[in-house]
Amino acid sequence: MADKNPIHDTAEQAGAAKQSSDPQNPSVISSGGAVGKQFNPDGSIGQIGEAIGGPFSKDGAIGSQFDASKGGIAGTVEKLVDGPSNPSKNPKQ
Repeated sequence: MADKNPIHDTAEQAGAAKQSSDPQNPSVISSGGAVGKQFNPDGSIGQIGEAIGGPFSKDGAIGSQFDASKGGIAGTVEKLVDGPSNPSKNPKQ
């Protein structure tokens, strides 16, 4: 099924317009940045969800939204900032 979500489309376009995606200097809110990495399963916030388990674990209905490599909330942000876990697929101009 094709993705027809205007928010996802806008994030994709914004990520593609970004001048560079430097893995050595990621955006603060990307999965590799100072704030974003805290939401990863091994980060300080992500560990709380893993400890609670169920829907809050990384594979649960809520926790999976914070997986930057997928299309949930974190994935959309990752695409917007052209982050390392879900880079924009559109070619840079």
